[in-house]
Parts: sequence; C-alpha cells; structure tokens
Amino acid sequence: MARDNAAGNQTTTTHAGGGIGSDRTVEANETIAVPVREEELSATTTARELGEVRIEKDVVAEERTLSVPVTEERVRVERRVVDRPAGAADAGAFQDETIEVPVYGEDVQLQKSVRVAEEVEIGKEAVQREQQVTGTVRREEVRVTDTVETGADGVVGDGAAVIDPGASGQRRGR
Repeated sequence: MARDNAAGNQTTTTHAGGGIGSDRTVEANETIAVPVREEELSATTTARELGEVRIEKDVVAEERTLSVPVTEERVRVERRVVDRPAGAADAGAFQDETIEVPVYGEDVQLQKSVRVAEEVEIGKEAVQREQQVTGTVRREEVRVTDTVETGADGVVGDGAAVIDPGASGQRRGR
C-alpha cells in the first residue's frame, strides 16, 4: 500500500520477514531484504541390531568300517605214507596220546583319538549399500502483486522483478 507521509515522501507498507501479519514501512529510497527460506534434506544413520546369525555345532554319531589286516596261526595236519621200521622214538606205540598245539592270532581293539578336521572362522565386516529415503521439504515463494493500474502480477523466481509503475505493466528481469 503506498501513501504520503508528513514529509511528503511516498512510503510503502509491506509484510516482510517477521512472519504473517508483521508490517514494515519502507521509506522512499530504502531497500529491505526479505529472506526466502527453504528446507533441505539431510540424513544421519544410527546403529541398531538387525538380528543375529547363530552358528551351532551338533554331535553326530555315525558307523565307520575299517579294514584291518589280522594275522592268525593255522594248524596244518597232513598224512604221509611212510614205510620204515619202528625205532626207539616209537617206544610209546600203541598208547593213547594227546598232542596240544597252541594256536595264536591277533584280536582287534578300537581306539579313538580326537583330531581337528576343519575350522570354521567367524568374523564380521561392514558393507555399505545405498538406501533411498524420501521426505517432504517446504520452501517459501515470493509473490509480487502490483496494485498500480499498469502493474504486473507474478512470482519472483531465480531472477528479480522490477515493478515500474510508469512501464507498460510487464515485468522486466534485472
């Protein structure tokens, strides 16, 4: 809104900076800065436990068969035809006699021993991956409304707008 003050200078009342409803008078030949704010997204990470990996050892019994060479003695009894006269060594002829021949062999005993057959290494490493996150941000836009008869309405974007009441009602970039 434009009006003349007591000194005869034209002043403009504008809403600027302080929020909704804050009025400020801009004196002639004075420039004010109106901050235009916007939000940015940033992300932080926080460590948390995702779960766990459990490694369990179970004892499993299984039958195994070994092939072991075993030595044993065998008694061989052979009959041969002999034709000779009986001598002094044959003095006990015609008596009952028992001859015992001990026979030896090997028995197999199993022994068990524990050995390390394999190792399982357990370790962790950090692996990075990209995760897409989405958030809503806000920004302020400046709307310029000129109520002068030859004024122009519009939004000030990246450039600047100059409102010239004496111009043809168009916005010029500066």
